[in-house]
Amino acid sequence: MVVFSKHQKRRAVGLLLLGGGAIVVGGRLLQLQIRAYQKEQNALCEMYLTNAASKQPISRKPKVAVNARFAGRLGEILQICVPSVFSKEALFILVQSCLLVNRTLLTDRISVLEGISAEAVITKDWAMFMVNLVSFAWTAAPAALVNSGLKYMQMIISLSFQQRLTENLHKLYLSNKVYYVASTLQGLSNADQRITEDVEKFSSAISELFSYTFKPVLDIILFTRSLSKTIGYKGQFLLYSYFLLTSSLLRSISPPLALMTAQEAALSGNFRNAHQRIVSHAEEIAFNDPPGGDTEQMILNNYLNRYVCHSRLSAFQKFVQQVADGYLIKYAASIVGICVYAAPIYYSRQRADTKALTGDYIRSMRLLMNTSTAIGQLILVYKRVTSLAGFTSRVSELLESVRQLSTKEGRTQRASPLQKMLEGIDSNKAINYDPPCLIFSDSIEFKHVTLYSPDGSLLVRDLSFQVPRGGSVIIMGPNGSGKSSLFRVLAELWPLQSGTIARPPHGEIFYLSQNPYIVQGTLRDQVRYPSPPLAVSAAASGKWWSSSANVTSLKGMKHPDDVAVIEALQATEIDYLVERGDGLDQLQNWEETLSGGEKQRIAVARVLYHNPRYAVLDECTSAVSADGEENLYRRLQKSDITLLSIAHRPALKKYHSAILYLDGSQGGSGWRYEKLAADTTNPQ
Repeated sequence: MVVFSKHQKRRAVGLLLLGGGAIVVGGRLLQLQIRAYQKEQNALCEMYLTNAASKQPISRKPKVAVNARFAGRLGEILQICVPSVFSKEALFILVQSCLLVNRTLLTDRISVLEGISAEAVITKDWAMFMVNLVSFAWTAAPAALVNSGLKYMQMIISLSFQQRLTENLHKLYLSNKVYYVASTLQGLSNADQRITEDVEKFSSAISELFSYTFKPVLDIILFTRSLSKTIGYKGQFLLYSYFLLTSSLLRSISPPLALMTAQEAALSGNFRNAHQRIVSHAEEIAFNDPPGGDTEQMILNNYLNRYVCHSRLSAFQKFVQQVADGYLIKYAASIVGICVYAAPIYYSRQRADTKALTGDYIRSMRLLMNTSTAIGQLILVYKRVTSLAGFTSRVSELLESVRQLSTKEGRTQRASPLQKMLEGIDSNKAINYDPPCLIFSDSIEFKHVTLYSPDGSLLVRDLSFQVPRGGSVIIMGPNGSGKSSLFRVLAELWPLQSGTIARPPHGEIFYLSQNPYIVQGTLRDQVRYPSPPLAVSAAASGKWWSSSANVTSLKGMKHPDDVAVIEALQATEIDYLVERGDGLDQLQNWEETLSGGEKQRIAVARVLYHNPRYAVLDECTSAVSADGEENLYRRLQKSDITLLSIAHRPALKKYHSAILYLDGSQGGSGWRYEKLAADTTNPQ
C-alpha cells in the first residue's frame, strides 16, 4: 500500500479545498454574469426585436420553453414525420436502434479485449497477446461499420423528416391561396425561412436527439451490469449521485436556450427578408436620384447589427455554459470515477494480484469513462431539448397558421379584428350590413356588397350588379376607388365583409393582373401556366410526353397541345418569340428578356389557351399600345369569353355590354351602373 508523507497529504488537501472553492466561486460568478447579460439581452430585444406581423414588441416573458405545450407540438409534428409504423421513417428508426444496440455491445466487447491485452503485456504472454490482437482487429471492423452507419442513418432520418414535413407544409401553404392570405392578413412572417431553414434545423435536431438519448440509456444499463463485477453497485451509486448534483447545478445556471434559439432564428429571418426586399425592388431603389443605396445600406446594417448583437450575447452565454459543462461533466466526473475505483483498492489490506488488477483497471476505466460520457450526454440532453423547443415552436406556429388560413373558418377568425373595427366605424349610423356570403353560380353577381380596405377605409357601399354569361362589364373610375379591391374580394384574396357574391366555380374563371406572373420554364410553359411545367409534371409522373405527335410542321412542337399554344401566341401577336429562340422549348430569363407589353400579351395568351367561361382583367393590357389593346380585346370577344374588366381607355367600352363607374362620391363610396348601347357591343 502506498504511504503519503505529511507534506503530500497537506498539499492534496490544500488543492482539494482550493478546487472546491474555485468551483463554488466560479459557479456563483457564472450565475451573476449570465443574469447580467440576460438582462442586457432582454433590454435589447425589447428595443428592436419586433413581431413582423403586429409591429408590437415581443414580450420579455419567455414564450418558448420545455413544457406540456412543447410536448404536444412535438408529438403533432412527429406524426407528420412518421405517419405510421410501416412507413420508411419507422424502418429507418428501427435500423438506427439496432445499430445503437450493436455499438454498445461492441464497446463492451472492446473494453474486455483491452483488459485482456493489458494482462497479456504484464505477464509477457505474447501468444495470448497476439490472439487477442487478432480478435480486437476482427471486432474493430464491425465497430467501424456501425459507427459510420449511425452517422449515415442519422442523416437519412433527418432528410426523410425534412422531406415529409416540407411536403406537408407545401401542400397547406400553396393551397387555397394561403400564401397570399398569410401576407395580406399579417398572420405569418418570414414563411420562406421557416419552411427552408427552420424545418431543416428541426429535422437535424430531432434526429440527433434520438441518438443522444437512446444510446446513453442503453450504455448506462449494460455498462452498469459489467462494472458491478469489479466495483460493485455501491461505488456506481456514488458516481450517479455526483451526476445528479451536477445536473441540478447546471440547470440552475443554464441560460434560456429555447428562447435564444427562437429569437436568433427570428432575427436571421428579418435580415434575410431585408435583403430580399432589395432584390424585389432593385429598380425602384436605383431610379432615385441620388440612388437609395446608402439608405438601404444603413437599413441592412441595422438588421445585421441586431442579429450580430444577439448572436454575440448568445455565444458568450453558451461559452460560459460549455466551460461549466466541460469541467463538471467531463473532467470532474473522471476524477470521481477514478476515486470510486481506487478507493476500495487503496484501503484494502489484502494484496491484489498485479495481473488481475491491471486487467480489471483497464476494463473498469474504459467502462467508467463510457458510463460517465453516457450520463454526461443525458445531463446535457436538456440543452438539445431546449434548442429543439425553439425550432419546434417556429415550425409549429407555421403549421398552425397555414392550417388555419387554409379553411374558411380560419380566414374568418383572422379577419375578425377587422370586422370589429368596421362595426365601430359606423356604430353611430343607421346602416344595416348584410352578412357576408360567397356562393357558386353560373354568373358573377354582387348583391348589397360593402367593401372596406384592410386599414378600415370605406371603398364601396351597397354595391349590386350582375355579369351574365355573354354580357361583359367594364369597371372605370379614379385610382383608390376600390376597383382592384373588388376583384380581390371576388377571388377570395380579401375577406368579404358584407353582402353576397356569386361567382362561377374554380376552373371556369381566369384572373389577370396588371403585373403578370412569369413562371420559370420554357416558352410553352409560359402559355400553359397555371398548368405545371412539362418538365416538372414529367418528373413527378416518371413519364415524358410523346414526341410522335403529328404536329411537327412548326418549329419546336413536341407536345400534343403545341398547336393550341402556337395559336394563342399568334392571336396575341407574339408568335415571333417562337422563331427568336429554340422554339417552344427555349429557356430564357423571361423576366429580363420580355418587355412589359410582351408579358401582358403572354398573360392574355394564357386566357385564350385555357378558354375559360369568364375572364377578370385588372388593367392587364395597360402596357400595350392602343391598337394592340383593341386587337387583344377583339380576340377575347371572338373566343366567347365573358369579360369583367378594369380599364381607363374609353375605346374599350365597345367590347362590353355595361359599365360600372366607381366615382368616389357620397363620402368615397359612390358607384353607378349603366347599360351600353347595343351597337357598341359588336364592333366590326
